[in-house]
Amino acid sequence: MIKSEAQDGTDPLQELWDDDTQMDFLAREAVQEALETHKRNGQSVVVWQDGKIVTLLPSEIPARVSKTEVS
Repeated sequence: MIKSEAQDGTDPLQELWDDDTQMDFLAREAVQEALETHKRNGQSVVVWQDGKIVTLLPSEIPARVSKTEVS
């Protein structure tokens, strides 16, 4: 098991987990990276759009997703 406790007794992973803003940012960044990778590799992605499951072809994947699109 990996121990994440810092020398001062704090747990940086727990602090990160407790910070909703930081977690939201990191999740959005991870999604963006995955979309860019799929687009670059010519792979489609499946997304939830307008209440439906939709498959986006690589050419349909936006270059950069705005915050409002992933919220």
